[in-house]
Amino acid sequence: MRLNTKCSIALHCLIFISEYENSVKVTSELLAKSTGCNAAAIRNILNALQKAHIVSVVRGVGGAHLERDPRKLTLWEVYHALEPDGLSHMIGFHPNPSEKCPVGRQISSVLSKPYARIGDAARKAMEEITLQQLLDDYRQ
Repeated sequence: MRLNTKCSIALHCLIFISEYENSVKVTSELLAKSTGCNAAAIRNILNALQKAHIVSVVRGVGGAHLERDPRKLTLWEVYHALEPDGLSHMIGFHPNPSEKCPVGRQISSVLSKPYARIGDAARKAMEEITLQQLLDDYRQ
């Protein structure tokens, strides 16, 4: 199981914005240098975070700013802003089980409940982690 790397890049950006938005203009180019990603990918991530009202981005002169209190912003909210259907695809089903096989005919229904439980547990864990906790770890 692997969460999309967009989430870790977004969290990197949010920590950077939280720490430096008041001292430098936080642009996609600056975030690209910090994350090691290209600026277009950063702009896509910032766009998704802006649609979720997590950041605001003033194009041209303003840079990116955090719109949410880090103590109340959860990892789940960040992940969900980037991957609205992400947990339903966290563990995927193989696409072509044989309908001729007794196991193949039933494997999707057999795995759907445990996969849903895993998704629920992941969401619950992400809801318990805040940006503030990540900032505190960063600052140590």
